[in-house]
Amino acid sequence: MAANAEVMDEANEPRQPPADRPLLRLLLRTEILITLPTLVISIALAYFSFVQADASRKMQRTETWPYVSYGTDNSSPEIKDEISFSLSNDGVGPARLQEMEFVYNGKPMANPVEFMRDCCIAGKTLMFTTDRVDGVLRPGDKRKFIWMTKTGANAVTWDRLNKERWKVVVRTCYCSIFDDCWVFDSRKSQPESVKICPANWTKFGEQPIPPPARS
Repeated sequence: MAANAEVMDEANEPRQPPADRPLLRLLLRTEILITLPTLVISIALAYFSFVQADASRKMQRTETWPYVSYGTDNSSPEIKDEISFSLSNDGVGPARLQEMEFVYNGKPMANPVEFMRDCCIAGKTLMFTTDRVDGVLRPGDKRKFIWMTKTGANAVTWDRLNKERWKVVVRTCYCSIFDDCWVFDSRKSQPESVKICPANWTKFGEQPIPPPARS
């Protein structure tokens, strides 16, 4: 019975933790204290790198930002009586002209010839000049895509065009070298950012003046 009592007493006695457990706890706390600041610094550096890269991308886009606008005039520095329709790039980066819609009196025009015949041509003679409305427009450039100099032969047509040009609405879609795109509408004060250029426009394009019909 004495032996059994000794076994029971040993079983009831609480087990003492190993002597090295306080040392393990101390080492664990020390490791946490060392690792946590390193983790915080790593996260901070990663965030700083992201912010810096994002700022760099925005700066690059700002330094190559195009701004295309439309204008019409009835004179130029070189020629007094010259009506023109033009696109200008007032931004700091090149503009890739993608699409243009030219609307006269509420009707989309397919080309300059159609517009001039609808609005202004007196008789069968076409006396005006055209240029392309696509390609790249460099910063500070101005491209006239329709223009007419007043002469004695076209004075009636010129006067009509000078009145009717205010009924024209131009929309153009252009993109930067980073494929950021905008739509400029001559009825609005600012261009609108778009993901892709509209596909439902009546595309306006240059058309060579046809030769006069044989009589």
